[in-house]
Amino acid sequence: MTTNMNIMKRAEQEANILLEKATALSQAFHSGTKSDLVAALDENLQLWVEIEASLKNAKNFLPKDIKSNLLKLSKYVERLTLTKGLNVTSSDVACLTNINMQICGGLLESVHNNLAKEEAFSLLKCAIDLSNAQENQNKAELVTALDNNLQLWVYIKTLADTNESLLPKETRSNLVKLADYVSAKTLEVGKDINHLNSKAIDSMIMTNLQISEGLMSKEAA
Repeated sequence: MTTNMNIMKRAEQEANILLEKATALSQAFHSGTKSDLVAALDENLQLWVEIEASLKNAKNFLPKDIKSNLLKLSKYVERLTLTKGLNVTSSDVACLTNINMQICGGLLESVHNNLAKEEAFSLLKCAIDLSNAQENQNKAELVTALDNNLQLWVYIKTLADTNESLLPKETRSNLVKLADYVSAKTLEVGKDINHLNSKAIDSMIMTNLQISEGLMSKEAA
């Protein structure tokens, strides 16, 4: 989970930088101040040079087609910037800013889709672990499964409850309520762990399965 959070934060930071450079370019061009335009063009060029270097790094595991397309965009940005310089037209600036905006959007969409997929599998695994522990009537397994499931829902609640979340308000509210519901059910089962509360456990299993199915359906769509 921590790894997922780090990946998401890094991608969001990169997206914000792309957006920041696009905004600076547009503002500098329309301000008519040459020094501002030179600075904005230079900073955007440096960003794309860094992106190109990252793509050529052996540790970059992006799919080949995505790397190829990004390298082509990087070369285009470099060529346009160095060729035109201060002679860039409104159309040139619009093209440069649009490239940044599109990659920014793609980064965020890709990360959130991958995150949803990971969460779906985690929910499914927790549901299976709860079901197996219940079927085996194994107290130790059940305690572990309950703890893992609760930690997962605390994580989901944290994501949904943050101001930076891009989820619709209604969805965020529902996930927070579900997390609180799972927490309450976990405490209910834990009060008398020696006597299985099958109804409460089944309820948590069904909640996980339904949300997992919903996340996978959206990811597939």
